[in-house]
Amino acid sequence: MSPGESFAVRYTHSVQKTPVIEVYRLDYRQGLEVRETIYQDFGAGLPFLLEGRAVMETGDGWVRIRGINRPMREAVYRVGRFAEFHLLAGGKEIPFTHYEKPGRPIYFTGERRPYILSFF
Repeated sequence: MSPGESFAVRYTHSVQKTPVIEVYRLDYRQGLEVRETIYQDFGAGLPFLLEGRAVMETGDGWVRIRGINRPMREAVYRVGRFAEFHLLAGGKEIPFTHYEKPGRPIYFTGERRPYILSFF
């Protein structure tokens, strides 16, 4: 991906059993930036307190916290057996299980690397 591009991770919350979408922006200087979180029900691990300039919107049964803009070195997800994690990027929706077995971690970073190294 190129700097400034966004991608999202969609999954089913382990307790609430409802969909969650986390949106990131790629920044080679800072790594990743969490842009927003979208979910249907409050649940463990989901944001509910606003920091900085973040704004919470509700409507049509969804809660959307946008403007989070928090830098992260990396985001780590453990491929779930029931959470049905999907990468949403470039108009595609790709299950994490295409990349790794359930129970194993998948790392997202803003590190600039040659494409071939992403397979190792």
